[in-house]
Amino acid sequence: MKKIEADQIAVMSIHYQFYPLARFFDTARRLNANAVDLWAGYPHLLLDKDWEPAARAVRTAADERGLRIICCTPEQVRYPLNLASTEPGVRARTLEYLKRGVDAAGVLGAGMVQVVPGYGWYDSPKTAAWSALVGSLSELCSYASQRDVTVLLEPLQIIESNLVNDRYDAQNILRDVGSDALKIVVDTTHMSVRGESLEEYFDLLGDGIGHIHLNESDQVPWGQGTLDLGHFLEVLSRYDYDKFCTLEICSLPHYVDADRALQENVNYVQNKLAEIFRPFNLSNGGKYDV
Repeated sequence: MKKIEADQIAVMSIHYQFYPLARFFDTARRLNANAVDLWAGYPHLLLDKDWEPAARAVRTAADERGLRIICCTPEQVRYPLNLASTEPGVRARTLEYLKRGVDAAGVLGAGMVQVVPGYGWYDSPKTAAWSALVGSLSELCSYASQRDVTVLLEPLQIIESNLVNDRYDAQNILRDVGSDALKIVVDTTHMSVRGESLEEYFDLLGDGIGHIHLNESDQVPWGQGTLDLGHFLEVLSRYDYDKFCTLEICSLPHYVDADRALQENVNYVQNKLAEIFRPFNLSNGGKYDV
């Protein structure tokens, strides 16, 4: 059983869309966060054809504050993109964009890029869309593996995708793509809506899990929803999880006072880590990094 360390916890920038990225970095540093998960979208880092200078500036800003960017998370849901589209032009545009995301991950010093599965038409059989998704991910993973970047695929709720929604879909996509560069990121919000558990994901996928979005219900700050963070941390410990967890806030009302939302989220997780794992941390006086 492994203690979950504070430096395994990363904070995501997605709810700072109404603020300069520097403000997110400054607040993360003030809260003693060490790792960040970078939402790559306008106005922070738009992955257009001229993305590279902006990405280098973002890397410099993070480095100056002693922050490590662990994942590049390009905006996809709100953009006209779909890895599973059966329209060749849409798929080509999506792959071009996400390959920029892979390259941006390299510039940012991140070893991971996160993608979502897209969708097929909800009134049609999923066979064609699934085949398109497998082909797209195979091409993207081949590109990423040559650059030592891991592609993280997130199972979504049915309101966002009809292709990869649960642990069995995740198992199937890992099997059909067959690339070591592809891993699953489990979001505890989506997982819980589906009625699944972390134990079920780990039992089925094992090392196929590459990342965790450690989120409260409705992706609000921890303590404002209904999920049991303590139980999730204990499960991660029991399965000897040694990778990163990202704290993500996607509840739009919390975008208004982004600093407060981040502070409440980080403080709640800090306190829960101390409560659960203090007996395992006597060697440094019970102190935590965040």
